[in-house]
Amino acid sequence: MEFSRKEAALEIKGNKSYIEKLYALLGISIFIHYGLVILFSLLLLIDIFVSGEYSRISRNKSLILVETVLGFSIVMSLIYRNYYGFVAVPVLLCVIVGRYYTLAVDEKFKIRNLEWISIISVIPFFTSLIECVSTGGRAGYWFFHNPNYLGSVMMMSAIINLYFFFEKKSKTSFLIFSMNFISIIMSGSRSALGAVLIGIISLLYYFLERKYFIGCLIFIVGYIAGVVSGFFPFLRAESIVRYFWLRVDIIKMAFKIFEKKNILFGHGNFFYYKFTNFVYPHSHNAIVESLLSYGMIGTGVLMVVFLRYLYEIIRNDKKNILKISLILGIIFHNFTDFTIFWIQTVLLFIMALSYKEENKEKRYGIRIYK
Repeated sequence: MEFSRKEAALEIKGNKSYIEKLYALLGISIFIHYGLVILFSLLLLIDIFVSGEYSRISRNKSLILVETVLGFSIVMSLIYRNYYGFVAVPVLLCVIVGRYYTLAVDEKFKIRNLEWISIISVIPFFTSLIECVSTGGRAGYWFFHNPNYLGSVMMMSAIINLYFFFEKKSKTSFLIFSMNFISIIMSGSRSALGAVLIGIISLLYYFLERKYFIGCLIFIVGYIAGVVSGFFPFLRAESIVRYFWLRVDIIKMAFKIFEKKNILFGHGNFFYYKFTNFVYPHSHNAIVESLLSYGMIGTGVLMVVFLRYLYEIIRNDKKNILKISLILGIIFHNFTDFTIFWIQTVLLFIMALSYKEENKEKRYGIRIYK
């Protein structure tokens, strides 16, 4: 009997080690290619279900609500013959991988893993440079499927590395932050650039002495004013006006769908793509896209889940500045685009928000190096 117990304990320990290795490889793969992310996610899912580990998270209320919304969206996809809506299945599986990481993986491993991920995030700088030189265009198509997805991943990576620069006084983190920022430039994603600026301002407000923060803020606002007046250059500045009105037209089209179709229960994922005869894959706005996919009821449920999660973060510690900065960046980015459901973006977001911060107090007058 005692031998059986020891054997079971060793088996559990061995499986835990295996899962942690898979999550480590999953974190690395985010910055290499989305195909690898899918592969390691599938391997994790197989182990989570086969080993019975799913029972550890199956009763989580937030997960049950998300599963219900995504499951019902598949039903609506069938009703509207929107077979692209079956993408809800891999989205759900991705959520399970992320939720298991949040609820069941060891806290110390999650800390080490994000620190390792922050270093690995330098890889897209080199792959993006090669892509830009080879194609003469925006980076992100080769390894992230879309430049805006690359921009979103690099936006979060830049915020994480700037946080580690302040928190750990690491010159390496600042160097990688700079390379993450340049990668955003190479992606050509203006939304990601705006989002990372919001994250940077949040971190500067927390870590810098007030007079230095005000100086940095004046510099950023001054540059923005110079861009608006046409004095300073900006990312793809020649197409800003054209793309602004294109976004307006895309949103108008979405409201026409609401008038003609079903706003209450939705139509399943990627219905916008079907409605526009496969011209635009989505509405470039997370709220509008959620209403199209899951309706007012499903969107309301998802908002409750998100707001509850946000409340728990702030309630547990109002000094969770990394999480707050990332959430502000993601919210801004997804007002003008729809990147959060892309597999590389959502998994990095979940892993980053699972990191346990050790901020003791707000440090005005911090000296980065003695």
